[in-house]
Amino acid sequence: MGDIAAEKRQLTIKTGVVRRLSKELWMYTVEAKEQDAKVQQFIADNREAWEVRKQEEILKDCTQMVPDTKRRLSDAVVDLDAYLHGLDEATKETDEYRSAVEALDKSKESP
Repeated sequence: MGDIAAEKRQLTIKTGVVRRLSKELWMYTVEAKEQDAKVQQFIADNREAWEVRKQEEILKDCTQMVPDTKRRLSDAVVDLDAYLHGLDEATKETDEYRSAVEALDKSKESP
């Protein structure tokens, strides 16, 4: 492909994107579950209607982020996977390459 330093730099960037999006997806999923529990608790406690509506609005915002983040993560995984297949053999011996493969494996475990 070319310059090993440039490949390693791109590999680090693409790996970072996959890791960040995996973490975001996990956080949004956890936040949505916690917010759903909070809404249910507000309903069970017979809280004011406006308080329940506000919490439901927050829940809606949380749940809307999950599909978008999944899509962006999927795109980043495809991009990183394609990039890994086009690397020089010398680059495949680096820590950056091993880190990228590890990030791909972990991203497949995401919700």
